[in-house]
Amino acid sequence: MRIICICVVRDEVDVIAETLRAAMRWSDRILVLDNGSTDGTWEVLQDLSSSHPALHLVGREGGIFREEMRGEIFARFGSEATSDDWWCRLDADEMYVDDPREFLARVPIGFGFVRSATLNFYFTDRDLAEYTRNPTAWLARPVHERLRYYQNNWSEGRFVRHRPDLRWLGHIWPPNRGRIHRERILLKHFQYRSPEQIARRLAIRQPQPGIFRHESSRSLAVPRPGEGHDWVFAWMKRTPMEPATWEHRVREAALCDYDAGDGRLVVREELMPALPRPALDVIRATLQASRIGALLLRPYLAWRHRRR
Repeated sequence: MRIICICVVRDEVDVIAETLRAAMRWSDRILVLDNGSTDGTWEVLQDLSSSHPALHLVGREGGIFREEMRGEIFARFGSEATSDDWWCRLDADEMYVDDPREFLARVPIGFGFVRSATLNFYFTDRDLAEYTRNPTAWLARPVHERLRYYQNNWSEGRFVRHRPDLRWLGHIWPPNRGRIHRERILLKHFQYRSPEQIARRLAIRQPQPGIFRHESSRSLAVPRPGEGHDWVFAWMKRTPMEPATWEHRVREAALCDYDAGDGRLVVREELMPALPRPALDVIRATLQASRIGALLLRPYLAWRHRRR
Protein backbone atom coordinates (compact mmCIF):
# COMPACT_ATOMS: atom_id res chain seq x y z
CA MET A 1 0.00 0.00 0.00
CA ARG A 2 1.20 3.46 -0.95
CA ILE A 3 -0.22 6.84 0.07
CA ILE A 4 0.06 9.65 -2.47
CA CYS A 5 -0.81 13.20 -1.37
CA ILE A 6 -1.99 16.09 -3.50
CA CYS A 7 -1.44 19.53 -1.97
CA VAL A 8 -2.21 22.98 -3.41
CA VAL A 9 -0.61 25.77 -1.39
CA ARG A 10 -0.50 29.55 -1.40
CA ASP A 11 1.21 31.86 1.10
CA GLU A 12 1.62 29.40 3.98
CA VAL A 13 5.28 30.10 4.75
CA ASP A 14 4.81 29.94 8.51
CA VAL A 15 3.40 26.39 8.53
CA ILE A 16 4.11 24.58 5.25
CA ALA A 17 7.43 23.05 6.33
CA GLU A 18 5.85 21.61 9.50
CA THR A 19 2.92 20.22 7.50
CA LEU A 20 5.04 18.55 4.85
CA ARG A 21 7.60 17.11 7.27
CA ALA A 22 4.76 15.60 9.28
CA ALA A 23 3.18 14.14 6.13
CA MET A 24 6.50 12.69 4.99
CA ARG A 25 6.44 10.37 8.00
CA TRP A 26 3.47 8.43 6.60
CA SER A 27 3.17 9.23 2.89
CA ASP A 28 5.11 7.76 -0.02
CA ARG A 29 4.81 10.75 -2.35
CA ILE A 30 3.58 14.33 -2.02
CA LEU A 31 2.63 16.23 -5.18
CA VAL A 32 2.63 19.99 -4.50
CA LEU A 33 1.36 22.82 -6.67
CA ASP A 34 2.15 26.39 -5.62
CA ASN A 35 -0.75 28.72 -6.46
CA GLY A 36 1.33 31.89 -6.85
CA SER A 37 2.81 32.36 -3.37
CA THR A 38 4.64 35.62 -2.71
CA ASP A 39 5.57 35.23 0.97
CA GLY A 40 8.49 32.81 0.65
CA THR A 41 6.46 29.60 0.49
CA TRP A 42 7.86 28.66 -2.93
CA GLU A 43 11.42 29.01 -1.68
CA VAL A 44 10.65 26.78 1.31
CA LEU A 45 9.16 24.19 -1.04
CA GLN A 46 12.24 24.23 -3.25
CA ASP A 47 14.52 23.77 -0.25
CA LEU A 48 12.47 20.85 1.10
CA SER A 49 12.24 19.10 -2.26
CA SER A 50 16.01 19.22 -2.73
CA SER A 51 16.52 17.02 0.34
CA HIS A 52 13.32 14.92 0.33
CA PRO A 53 12.86 12.79 -2.81
CA ALA A 54 9.25 11.96 -1.88
CA LEU A 55 8.30 15.64 -2.27
CA HIS A 56 7.60 16.46 -5.91
CA LEU A 57 6.91 20.05 -6.98
CA VAL A 58 4.38 19.92 -9.79
CA GLY A 59 5.00 23.59 -10.56
CA ARG A 60 3.52 27.04 -10.04
CA GLU A 61 0.21 28.37 -11.31
CA GLY A 62 -0.89 31.93 -10.66
CA GLY A 63 -4.40 33.31 -10.67
CA ILE A 64 -7.33 32.47 -8.43
CA PHE A 65 -7.65 29.10 -6.73
CA ARG A 66 -9.76 26.48 -8.53
CA GLU A 67 -11.05 23.27 -6.97
CA GLU A 68 -10.15 21.56 -10.26
CA MET A 69 -6.42 22.07 -9.64
CA ARG A 70 -6.21 18.87 -7.59
CA GLY A 71 -8.05 16.96 -10.30
CA GLU A 72 -5.59 18.18 -12.92
CA ILE A 73 -2.68 16.94 -10.81
CA PHE A 74 -4.41 13.58 -10.37
CA ALA A 75 -4.96 13.35 -14.15
CA ARG A 76 -1.21 13.73 -14.68
CA PHE A 77 -0.05 11.22 -12.06
CA GLY A 78 -3.00 8.89 -11.55
CA SER A 79 -1.52 6.17 -13.73
CA GLU A 80 1.25 5.67 -11.14
CA ALA A 81 -1.18 4.19 -8.59
CA THR A 82 -2.55 0.67 -8.19
CA SER A 83 -5.66 -0.70 -6.48
CA ASP A 84 -3.63 -1.13 -3.26
CA ASP A 85 -2.91 2.61 -3.03
CA TRP A 86 -4.67 5.57 -1.45
CA TRP A 87 -4.85 9.23 -2.46
CA CYS A 88 -4.84 11.98 0.16
CA ARG A 89 -6.20 15.49 -0.21
CA LEU A 90 -3.58 17.20 1.95
CA ASP A 91 -4.18 20.80 3.01
CA ALA A 92 -1.19 22.99 3.76
CA ASP A 93 -2.27 23.78 7.32
CA GLU A 94 -3.24 20.41 8.78
CA MET A 95 -1.43 17.61 10.60
CA TYR A 96 -2.70 14.17 11.49
CA VAL A 97 -3.23 12.83 14.99
CA ASP A 98 -4.02 9.31 13.79
CA ASP A 99 -1.29 7.67 11.74
CA PRO A 100 -2.83 7.45 8.24
CA ARG A 101 -0.77 4.39 7.30
CA GLU A 102 -2.03 2.41 10.29
CA PHE A 103 -5.56 3.77 9.91
CA LEU A 104 -5.91 2.95 6.21
CA ALA A 105 -4.48 -0.53 6.68
CA ARG A 106 -7.53 -1.27 8.85
CA VAL A 107 -10.12 -0.05 6.34
CA PRO A 108 -12.03 -3.06 4.88
CA ILE A 109 -11.68 -3.56 1.15
CA GLY A 110 -15.35 -2.70 0.54
CA PHE A 111 -14.82 0.89 1.69
CA GLY A 112 -13.10 3.40 -0.55
CA PHE A 113 -13.47 6.75 1.13
CA VAL A 114 -12.37 8.16 4.51
CA ARG A 115 -13.53 11.41 6.09
CA SER A 116 -11.75 13.47 8.73
CA ALA A 117 -12.65 14.34 12.28
CA THR A 118 -11.22 17.85 12.09
CA LEU A 119 -10.00 19.65 15.19
CA ASN A 120 -10.14 23.33 14.19
CA PHE A 121 -7.54 25.25 16.19
CA TYR A 122 -8.23 28.94 16.74
CA PHE A 123 -6.21 32.08 17.42
CA THR A 124 -7.87 33.15 20.66
CA ASP A 125 -8.01 36.18 22.93
CA ARG A 126 -5.44 34.51 25.21
CA ASP A 127 -3.14 33.86 22.25
CA LEU A 128 -3.49 37.49 21.16
CA ALA A 129 -2.40 38.69 24.62
CA GLU A 130 0.70 36.46 24.51
CA TYR A 131 1.44 37.40 20.90
CA THR A 132 1.20 41.12 21.68
CA ARG A 133 3.79 40.81 24.46
CA ASN A 134 6.41 39.28 22.13
CA PRO A 135 5.41 38.57 18.49
CA THR A 136 8.86 37.24 17.54
CA ALA A 137 8.94 34.66 20.33
CA TRP A 138 5.36 33.65 19.55
CA LEU A 139 6.04 32.99 15.87
CA ALA A 140 9.30 31.14 16.60
CA ARG A 141 7.45 28.24 18.26
CA PRO A 142 6.03 25.35 16.21
CA VAL A 143 2.37 25.91 15.37
CA HIS A 144 1.17 22.89 17.37
CA GLU A 145 2.84 24.33 20.49
CA ARG A 146 1.57 27.89 20.25
CA LEU A 147 -2.04 27.12 19.26
CA ARG A 148 -3.84 25.05 21.91
CA TYR A 149 -7.54 25.98 21.76
CA TYR A 150 -9.79 24.03 19.40
CA GLN A 151 -13.20 22.60 18.59
CA ASN A 152 -13.94 19.39 16.74
CA ASN A 153 -16.65 20.87 14.54
CA TRP A 154 -15.93 19.86 10.96
CA SER A 155 -15.37 16.83 8.71
CA GLU A 156 -14.28 16.49 5.07
CA GLY A 157 -13.15 13.78 2.70
CA ARG A 158 -9.42 13.19 3.01
CA PHE A 159 -8.54 9.74 1.60
CA VAL A 160 -9.83 7.83 -1.40
CA ARG A 161 -8.82 4.32 -2.47
CA HIS A 162 -7.45 4.11 -6.02
CA ARG A 163 -9.55 2.51 -8.72
CA PRO A 164 -8.98 2.35 -12.50
CA ASP A 165 -12.14 4.42 -13.05
CA LEU A 166 -11.35 6.98 -10.34
CA ARG A 167 -12.26 10.55 -11.29
CA TRP A 168 -11.21 13.48 -9.13
CA LEU A 169 -13.75 16.26 -9.31
CA GLY A 170 -13.49 19.59 -7.46
CA HIS A 171 -13.89 17.81 -4.14
CA ILE A 172 -13.47 14.03 -4.02
CA TRP A 173 -17.05 12.87 -3.80
CA PRO A 174 -17.54 9.33 -2.48
CA PRO A 175 -20.40 7.95 -4.66
CA ASN A 176 -17.97 7.53 -7.52
CA ARG A 177 -15.28 5.96 -5.35
CA GLY A 178 -16.84 3.37 -3.06
CA ARG A 179 -18.53 3.36 0.33
CA ILE A 180 -17.57 5.76 3.13
CA HIS A 181 -15.75 4.19 6.05
CA ARG A 182 -17.71 4.50 9.30
CA GLU A 183 -14.68 5.68 11.28
CA ARG A 184 -13.22 9.17 10.83
CA ILE A 185 -9.50 9.92 10.86
CA LEU A 186 -8.43 12.54 13.41
CA LEU A 187 -6.42 15.59 12.33
CA LYS A 188 -5.50 19.07 13.55
CA HIS A 189 -6.31 22.07 11.35
CA PHE A 190 -4.42 25.33 11.95
CA GLN A 191 -6.19 27.83 9.71
CA TYR A 192 -5.83 30.96 11.91
CA ARG A 193 -2.31 31.42 13.29
CA SER A 194 -1.39 35.10 13.76
CA PRO A 195 -2.83 38.54 12.95
CA GLU A 196 -0.61 38.93 9.86
CA GLN A 197 -1.36 35.45 8.55
CA ILE A 198 -5.12 35.82 9.12
CA ALA A 199 -5.18 39.20 7.35
CA ARG A 200 -3.32 37.71 4.37
CA ARG A 201 -5.65 34.69 4.28
CA LEU A 202 -8.74 36.91 4.22
CA ALA A 203 -7.30 39.15 1.51
CA ILE A 204 -6.70 36.12 -0.72
CA ARG A 205 -10.00 34.35 -0.08
CA GLN A 206 -12.60 37.09 0.28
CA PRO A 207 -12.64 37.90 -3.46
CA GLN A 208 -13.89 34.31 -4.01
CA PRO A 209 -17.07 34.04 -1.90
CA GLY A 210 -18.32 31.21 -4.07
CA ILE A 211 -15.58 28.92 -2.74
CA PHE A 212 -14.65 30.62 0.54
CA ARG A 213 -18.01 31.86 1.76
CA HIS A 214 -16.97 31.32 5.38
CA GLU A 215 -14.21 33.91 4.93
CA SER A 216 -16.60 36.50 3.48
CA SER A 217 -18.34 37.13 6.80
CA ARG A 218 -17.34 38.87 10.00
CA SER A 219 -18.92 36.00 11.91
CA LEU A 220 -16.84 32.88 12.56
CA ALA A 221 -18.33 29.73 11.09
CA VAL A 222 -18.73 27.80 14.34
CA PRO A 223 -21.74 25.82 15.63
CA ARG A 224 -24.18 26.93 18.25
CA PRO A 225 -25.16 24.51 21.02
CA GLY A 226 -27.93 22.22 19.83
CA GLU A 227 -27.56 22.92 16.10
CA GLY A 228 -26.32 19.41 15.40
CA HIS A 229 -25.05 18.13 12.07
CA ASP A 230 -26.55 20.85 9.84
CA TRP A 231 -25.08 23.81 11.73
CA VAL A 232 -23.04 24.99 8.74
CA PHE A 233 -26.15 25.37 6.57
CA ALA A 234 -27.95 27.23 9.35
CA TRP A 235 -24.92 29.52 9.70
CA MET A 236 -24.90 30.29 5.96
CA LYS A 237 -28.61 31.20 6.00
CA ARG A 238 -28.45 33.57 8.96
CA THR A 239 -25.06 35.22 8.39
CA PRO A 240 -24.68 38.35 6.22
CA MET A 241 -21.66 38.54 3.98
CA GLU A 242 -19.57 41.47 5.24
CA PRO A 243 -15.85 42.13 4.80
CA ALA A 244 -13.99 40.71 7.79
CA THR A 245 -10.70 41.74 9.38
CA TRP A 246 -8.30 39.58 11.38
CA GLU A 247 -9.92 40.84 14.59
CA HIS A 248 -13.15 39.09 13.59
CA ARG A 249 -11.32 35.75 13.59
CA VAL A 250 -10.08 35.96 17.18
CA ARG A 251 -11.99 33.31 19.13
CA GLU A 252 -12.80 33.30 22.83
CA ALA A 253 -10.62 30.67 24.48
CA ALA A 254 -13.35 29.97 27.03
CA LEU A 255 -15.56 28.60 24.22
CA CYS A 256 -12.98 26.05 23.09
CA ASP A 257 -11.47 22.78 24.27
CA TYR A 258 -7.80 22.86 25.31
CA ASP A 259 -5.01 20.67 23.96
CA ALA A 260 -2.63 20.04 26.85
CA GLY A 261 -0.28 18.02 24.65
CA ASP A 262 -1.04 14.77 26.46
CA GLY A 263 -2.90 13.16 23.55
CA ARG A 264 -6.30 13.48 25.22
CA LEU A 265 -8.41 15.31 22.63
CA VAL A 266 -12.15 15.90 22.66
CA VAL A 267 -14.05 14.47 19.69
CA ARG A 268 -17.55 15.89 19.28
CA GLU A 269 -19.52 13.77 16.86
CA GLU A 270 -22.60 15.95 17.39
CA LEU A 271 -20.84 19.00 15.90
CA MET A 272 -19.59 17.32 12.71
CA PRO A 273 -21.58 16.83 9.50
CA ALA A 274 -23.26 13.42 9.62
CA LEU A 275 -21.81 10.46 7.76
CA PRO A 276 -24.20 9.19 5.07
CA ARG A 277 -26.24 6.16 6.05
CA PRO A 278 -24.70 2.98 4.57
CA ALA A 279 -27.79 1.99 2.57
CA LEU A 280 -28.08 5.42 0.94
CA ASP A 281 -24.36 5.42 0.27
CA VAL A 282 -24.64 2.20 -1.75
CA ILE A 283 -27.71 3.42 -3.66
CA ARG A 284 -26.06 6.72 -4.50
CA ALA A 285 -22.87 5.00 -5.64
CA THR A 286 -24.86 2.63 -7.88
CA LEU A 287 -26.85 5.46 -9.43
CA GLN A 288 -23.87 7.66 -10.14
CA ALA A 289 -22.00 4.76 -11.71
CA SER A 290 -24.26 5.13 -14.77
CA ARG A 291 -25.15 8.20 -16.79
CA ILE A 292 -28.87 7.47 -16.52
CA GLY A 293 -28.59 7.08 -12.75
CA ALA A 294 -26.71 10.36 -12.48
CA LEU A 295 -29.47 12.15 -14.40
CA LEU A 296 -32.10 10.64 -12.13
CA LEU A 297 -30.17 11.56 -8.99
CA ARG A 298 -29.51 15.19 -9.95
CA PRO A 299 -33.05 16.55 -9.20
CA TYR A 300 -33.01 14.80 -5.82
CA LEU A 301 -29.67 16.34 -4.84
CA ALA A 302 -30.88 19.79 -5.97
CA TRP A 303 -34.01 19.37 -3.85
CA ARG A 304 -31.94 18.37 -0.82
CA HIS A 305 -29.71 21.42 -1.30
CA ARG A 306 -32.75 23.77 -1.43
CA ARG A 307 -34.13 22.27 1.78
CA ARG A 308 -30.91 23.10 3.60
